[in-house]
Amino acid sequence: MRIKWQDIALTVALLFFGLGGTRFAARLQGAESLDVLAYVLITLAAAGLLFRSVRPLWTVVVTTVAIAVYLAQAYPFGPILMSGVAAMYAVAVYARIELAAASALVYALTILPWWNDSITSWITWSAGWILLPVAAGVLMRLRRKSAVDVRERAVISERLRLAQEVHDVVGHGLSVIAMQAGVALYVLDKDPAKARASLEAIRDTSKEALDGLRSELDTLRGSAPLTPTITLADIPALAARMREAGLEVSVEVADVELPDTYQLAVYRIVQESLTNVLRHSSPGVTASVRVYVVRGELVVHVTDTGTPSAFTEGHGITGMRSRAEALGGTLEVSGSQGFAVIARIPLPA
Repeated sequence: MRIKWQDIALTVALLFFGLGGTRFAARLQGAESLDVLAYVLITLAAAGLLFRSVRPLWTVVVTTVAIAVYLAQAYPFGPILMSGVAAMYAVAVYARIELAAASALVYALTILPWWNDSITSWITWSAGWILLPVAAGVLMRLRRKSAVDVRERAVISERLRLAQEVHDVVGHGLSVIAMQAGVALYVLDKDPAKARASLEAIRDTSKEALDGLRSELDTLRGSAPLTPTITLADIPALAARMREAGLEVSVEVADVELPDTYQLAVYRIVQESLTNVLRHSSPGVTASVRVYVVRGELVVHVTDTGTPSAFTEGHGITGMRSRAEALGGTLEVSGSQGFAVIARIPLPA
């Protein structure tokens, strides 16, 4: 159990306020001078706040008992009641809501019998010295929980984004490497030059995948800029690597100015679409990539000439759809005439 410095500071403040202020309260109320027991009870009531953040129920018990004994001895009402206010606030912030309500009820039943004024004054005292601190504590607790939830959602979202980036980078790289390795093995004895070209393509692809993976890890560590560097201008190079792997790809990309996040999303959608074609298509299948603007929307259209077939949406398609929806767009996938991916993303204002 570790006591926080804030709790120590609050306890010291209540202690000085209680010991010093109660003398003036006694004079104003025409009470007799306080004895040692009164000062001990004031000290005990304030000391209960030492445990407010680690043992809030201890705080309520110690403070309530000290205040109840103080009032039972007919000592004057005074600053000792501020310790009760602080205890009610603490139990509402650091304990469960039902425990806070029960503590407030017990505190009221213990303290209020010593209040001998009118019923109106009794109700006002209850609201000001019990209900308001508990309500303020509950609101603070809910605010903290909301802030924690927001941070947790942000962390989860960032982790999912990084996982998607790693999936796209590594998945694409391994697919190209596997295809090139197959080509190299097939032509190794018949066409050494072709085998060499495939091995060089494997080297370049693996280097690019490793660079991409290293960049994501650097971003995760906070040692790299968060601004993406991939743009629409990189799509032709992506298509060239696909051609080297055996997939003929035609590319048509409109010249449009977009924020970096849009360009990265479009590139990843094209990359994942072509990777799916490379993985699952038959020999001789060709693909086409078109990125154009129509009616205020950026359209990403990737198709292949494969035969119609059913497909099951995996992590790749889910990731592409998430990228499009994150920018306010949609993504449709069809296998009725080969494999087709159509993403529509509203242009930024």
